[in-house]
Amino acid sequence: TKEGRLTVEREMVRTPTPDFSPVLLFEQDPVQILDALLPLYLNSQILRALQESLASELANRMNAMSNASDNAKELKRSLSVTYNRQRQAKITGEILEIVAGANALE
Repeated sequence: TKEGRLTVEREMVRTPTPDFSPVLLFEQDPVQILDALLPLYLNSQILRALQESLASELANRMNAMSNASDNAKELKRSLSVTYNRQRQAKITGEILEIVAGANALE
């Protein structure tokens, strides 16, 4: 790194390229244009990757919270059924005791 920034080492490689179409008019040298655009393109690709990563993380969090909410609702329903059964059994037992006591008095 140089002054806290990443440095890029470049090799000059000449590749044969077809001539540009005569319709295209460059006011600057195409190499200068590419040298100016390449860092912008790289920055935009890194930013896009970071945004996609954040969106993915948030989507996974939302999915996890949705699953947790669904599980909590199911647990609540299950516990309510269990509580109601035990309460009903207790009430039934008390009624049986009262009826048995009344029958014993007769």
